[in-house]
Amino acid sequence: MTFTVVKVEPCLVGGLVVPGAEPGVFGESGDLTDFTLERLRLRKIRDLVAVFNCQPRVGWSAVFGYRLGNPDDLEVGDSMIRVDERYAARFVPDGPSPDLYKDLWRQVEMAEKEGAITRAYTQEVAVIPERGEPELYISVI
Repeated sequence: MTFTVVKVEPCLVGGLVVPGAEPGVFGESGDLTDFTLERLRLRKIRDLVAVFNCQPRVGWSAVFGYRLGNPDDLEVGDSMIRVDERYAARFVPDGPSPDLYKDLWRQVEMAEKEGAITRAYTQEVAVIPERGEPELYISVI
C-alpha cells in the first residue's frame, strides 16, 4: 500500500456526467462508464480525470473528463465541476499489476480496513493518464 497525505489544490474539471457512478472499480455503472471513457478518448482527450462527488440527498455521480485552465475552456455540451481544496490520501501503484486502476482501489480498501485512513466520502479524484501510472486522491477526515 503506497499513499501519502497531500493538500489538493482547487481546480475545475469539465466532461461528461455518469449518474450513479460510485468511487471504486466501475460496478453497476461500468457499461456507461466504459462508453463515456470511449467517447472522451475519441475526442482526443488523453489524460482523463474522474471526479466522484457525493450529494447527501441523491448519492454519488461522477464527471469524467479533463482539467480546465478556466471556465471558458469548457467544451459545448460538457458539464463542469469544481474540485475543492482539501487534504487527501494520494495513492499510486505499488508494483506491477495487470490492472493498475483496480490495484489502486484495492489499496484504498485495505488502508481503510486497516485504519490507516478515515475516508470523508465527499469528493474522490482519479487521474487516468494515457501513458504513465494512474493516481487516486481520496478525501480524508
